[in-house]
Order: sequence, then structure tokens, then C-alpha cells
Amino acid sequence: MAATLHYFMLPDDERALFRHLARRELTAYPELIPPGYVPIRVDEHAVEKLDQPAWYLAQERVAPVVVHPVKRGPDRGMLVIEEIPSPVFHYERSVRNEAGELVAGRLWAELVVTDDPNDRRGKPLAMKALFEEVHHLFRKSWRRSDPKGFWVGPHAATAWKRGDLVLREAGHKGRTVGVWR
Repeated sequence: MAATLHYFMLPDDERALFRHLARRELTAYPELIPPGYVPIRVDEHAVEKLDQPAWYLAQERVAPVVVHPVKRGPDRGMLVIEEIPSPVFHYERSVRNEAGELVAGRLWAELVVTDDPNDRRGKPLAMKALFEEVHHLFRKSWRRSDPKGFWVGPHAATAWKRGDLVLREAGHKGRTVGVWR
């Protein structure tokens, strides 16, 4: 089963999250990687460099990132990360839509590959610890949504309370979300 966190964050919230993650030495890869690509180091300055809505955050110091080339189609020759054997989180950014509403993002990883607790082929324990660290950061300093299911960054919550921001669930018919209390 995949571990997932859904959230709303403005660029200042994203910058604060990346500042927190900087000591973990993560790198960011796009979903389609051009050959010879040099990954972006995840720190507070990386937010300006992220030009796509979805990225992979890799913890390369615990295991190598496994990639394979796309062999057919319009993206032929590009590289794709294999999510299961690689130490990566799929990171969807919380971005604004055409109406100016902030659409939810998510952090996703397949942390338990098998149901057998004695099987050591799963993700490294450092990946699970990092996911729990991010979840703890959200529980400690972020706000809950109403209806529940999302975490709202401090800057996004302040903008929502002022009435400057509408929070919308991702998807074709995503509903609007508020901030609890």
C-alpha cells in the first residue's frame, strides 16, 4: 500500500519544506529525464528551478536511482525512473489552476513492497523515516483541512483566512476545501 500525503502549499510553504529537507541531501528529477540531466539539489533555492508540476525526490545516498529509456512514442530516448526499486518519492506540486485557485498536491511513495515482514526487498528504512519526518512536520506546524484529508501550509492557511485564496481538490470535479478552525 502506498503512503500518501495530500497538501496545499504556496511557494513560501514549499520553500520552508525544502529548507527542512535540505539536510537530507535529496535531489529532484523530472518525470521524463533527458539524457545527461544533472539533478536539482533540494533546498530552499530549488523552488525557483522546479518548472514542472510533478517531480521525483530521490534519496540517492541510501540506494541508486534506477532508470530505463523510453523505447517508443514521442518521448523516445528520454529516461524514466522505476519507482519501486528506486529510493524516490513522487512529488506533485500544489499549483494554481486557470481560475487562480490553489490545487492540491501530494507526496507519494510505495514504502512497503511486500506483505511479508521478513522480506528485506522493500524500501530502505531511511525512506520510511523520511516520510514519517515529513508527516510529523505537517502534524506539528501545518493546519488540517475541512473536510479532513489535506494538510494546509501556514502561508496558504493565512491567505485562505484572508479570503485571498480558494483551495481546490485535484481532479476533474475537485471540490473546494477550507481550513479547519
